[in-house]
Amino acid sequence: MGASGSGKSTILNILGMLETYDKGEIKIAGKELPAINSVAATKLRRYHISYLFQSFALLNNRTVFDNLWIAMAYNKESKSVKHQMIDAVLAELNIEYAKNDRIAVLSGGEQQRVAIARAMLKPGSLILADEPTGSLDRDLADKVFAQLQAMNKEYNKTLLVVTHDPLIAQRCDRVLHIEALAR
Repeated sequence: MGASGSGKSTILNILGMLETYDKGEIKIAGKELPAINSVAATKLRRYHISYLFQSFALLNNRTVFDNLWIAMAYNKESKSVKHQMIDAVLAELNIEYAKNDRIAVLSGGEQQRVAIARAMLKPGSLILADEPTGSLDRDLADKVFAQLQAMNKEYNKTLLVVTHDPLIAQRCDRVLHIEALAR
């Protein structure tokens, strides 16, 4: 939690090995993060970390199904099990009607639910969520975050959320406040 420009997204991107840092060290489970362009970092991102980007980062000219299928590329399940998993998560998020629709025709709320589905279906136990409700109105933000929390518990994933919204922050198990340092 913190004001815009305080470095919340930067910290999330560093933890997700999308950005580098200049000083110090970052350890997860007692191990220092690998260099972002290393094979070890690629494996961590591929098999252990899901992202829920503020901009959704969906493939707009592909269908909902395609976006979810691509996210599951490194899941070891059979094709039929992957199909079942996609159908189940879309039903849970009340967006199964859009399975064959292109992302470009979906509303912002629908795209957000597809992004949540992608994060849940991708292999890994950690979801890094950057302002997951930042572009939504209050009612939809509450609904989407409730869905994200429910899916988080059901799929047994750790959820690290960056937000500037105190109402979202108060629904989290633990809250850290980030303040920008004077430069």
